[in-house]
Amino acid sequence: MSSTKRHIVGIIQARLGSTRLPGKVLMPLFETQSVLEVMLSRLAPSIYLDLVVVATTTDVKDDAIVALCEQLSVPCFRGSETDVLDRYYQAAKAYGATDVVRLTADCPLQDYEVVDRLIESYLNSDVDYAANAMTPTYPDGFDAEIFSFTVLEKVWNLASRPSDREHVTPYLHRHSDQFRLANVAYDRDVSQMRLTLDEPRDFEVISQAVNGLFGRGYYVHLTEILAYMEAHAEVGKLNGSIIRNEGYLKSIENE
Repeated sequence: MSSTKRHIVGIIQARLGSTRLPGKVLMPLFETQSVLEVMLSRLAPSIYLDLVVVATTTDVKDDAIVALCEQLSVPCFRGSETDVLDRYYQAAKAYGATDVVRLTADCPLQDYEVVDRLIESYLNSDVDYAANAMTPTYPDGFDAEIFSFTVLEKVWNLASRPSDREHVTPYLHRHSDQFRLANVAYDRDVSQMRLTLDEPRDFEVISQAVNGLFGRGYYVHLTEILAYMEAHAEVGKLNGSIIRNEGYLKSIENE
């Protein structure tokens, strides 16, 4: 798959209305930087992302996210709070994406090299969709997906379940006969490690990792984060009992 004339847009979904940890994406994480700012700074060195857009909601409580994006000169799109699939589709359309990298603001430690490796694999393969968590090997908190705008538009037209609309890509996974899917694995399985932000315990873990690693004047890569977490096993135990993808599982249960 050639990258010629492609416009690869990373879209970060972000809102302040989280039920388990309200306001999490603007919580202060490193010095004066919020969770969202840390994530944006860690994606900035990407060699494949032509643009990074924050996709938030039209709810007034998310005005603060819009204000931060304006302050940082980061493109921001406002769309449906519950129909996240539509929010992605409309944002991708508005910014002329040929391909979309789906990212979530509850993954502030996301590594641009992880994202670039996923994009490169996708571009060099004849697939419609690639992800690094179909069979998880990366830590929870480094998930990323990429798909073409054409595929996004098809899913946007076909998906009808509330869970499909809320979580964007489950329809693709359930209809693998219609789409060519690929998983990009890490070189070892560290999927039991949790570095995503859904609950107060998660914030404690991520804060300890950030305080232990950041501020050294250079970019902190995934390998260094893994080394820190493995050397401080007591930190990982703080949130080790939380189920991966709990939000999606609850959506399925509600249906």
